[in-house]
Amino acid sequence: MKTLSIITLLLMLLDCQIGKADGYRVKGEIAGLKNGTITLGYYDHANQKAITIDSARVLKGRFEFNGKLDYPLEVRARITPGNYYFSLWLENSKITIKSDVANAEKDDWGGANLPVEISGSHIQDEQNIYNALLKPIVDEQAPYGEAYKKANMAYMKGSKAQVPDDELKLLKDKAQAAYDALKPFSARMSEVSLNYMNEHPSSYITASILRMQKSYMQLDEVKQRYEALSDDIKSSYIGQSIKAEIEKSMNGVPGSVAAPFMKKDLNGDQISLEEFKGQYVLLDFWASWCKPCRAGNPHLISLYEKYQEKGIEFIGIASDDNNEAAWHKAIKEDEIAIWRHVLNGDKRKGENIGDNYAVHTLPTKILIDPNGKIIGRFAADGGTDEDMDRMFEEIFND
Repeated sequence: MKTLSIITLLLMLLDCQIGKADGYRVKGEIAGLKNGTITLGYYDHANQKAITIDSARVLKGRFEFNGKLDYPLEVRARITPGNYYFSLWLENSKITIKSDVANAEKDDWGGANLPVEISGSHIQDEQNIYNALLKPIVDEQAPYGEAYKKANMAYMKGSKAQVPDDELKLLKDKAQAAYDALKPFSARMSEVSLNYMNEHPSSYITASILRMQKSYMQLDEVKQRYEALSDDIKSSYIGQSIKAEIEKSMNGVPGSVAAPFMKKDLNGDQISLEEFKGQYVLLDFWASWCKPCRAGNPHLISLYEKYQEKGIEFIGIASDDNNEAAWHKAIKEDEIAIWRHVLNGDKRKGENIGDNYAVHTLPTKILIDPNGKIIGRFAADGGTDEDMDRMFEEIFND
């Protein structure tokens, strides 16, 4: 708490009127950069498209932007040639950016992350403070992240080369162990983020954290934190994005009507939720690559065998649209072909079933009553398996 108190004092020193200036003026100077183009933009997740805010010519490493925003935006800057990139909070103020291409760090996708010094943005100063809180954990996690990347790459290569099953299993187990080793670091970073939001309930950085982590929170907590944001933040792009997600999430909570869908199942037969009207239905959102999903299948089998004849059907909805072979294999290995199975669908084509149920993490299980109303939500962002068992017992008087 002592550290956070110091941070609170720093933020008080940084406090100023946001968005009140006539507009933004961004000046940049990047050593080692020749002529090119720099663009500022962000990705609109709601409409699934990239939005360009501004662009400028780079001449001998120098560039300048001038414009005006209705509200601050967290944007990504991209510079070509070289495919350099960095992020910043753009607001109506005088902002300066300095860097050196010699410090750029190449990524695995042909880009180069460019560390920059940014001054003149109040929100960026706050972002830097938050980043400083995470840095010790990020640095400690780095070798574990490299170990996972290496192990996972070996598994993917083995799978593509169709190595023997026993050898592939060893590669998969090694990759899973490396992934599990990352979890404590994620938990520590989540704790830092939670403490930050608690200390600064109404800030753009809190809104940014909330947008990124809302999938791992209960809906009531997301709503509570959203309501604590200032009116200015609520009316901004990031605030409206959170609000839209909250409204969308209401579709998948108990008490709401289950969204209809129609798909071809595992055997190529047409299946729709409507045909199960009059009986209970459990939707199991899972994937072949999701270890917790697979680990929970024996329990689901026991529930299905116990209650299926009493008036319930299970429908597995898998996020394996890009790997149907893995989907078929997982169903066979886990012996869950006893209930119906469909693929989740392509989000880009508007066919994603999970979107209509606000499914952000796997596994997620949703229980629907005979009238088509959701009465239970379990697993990743809902109740526990024990809660699900108790509800089954109550429904079927077991």
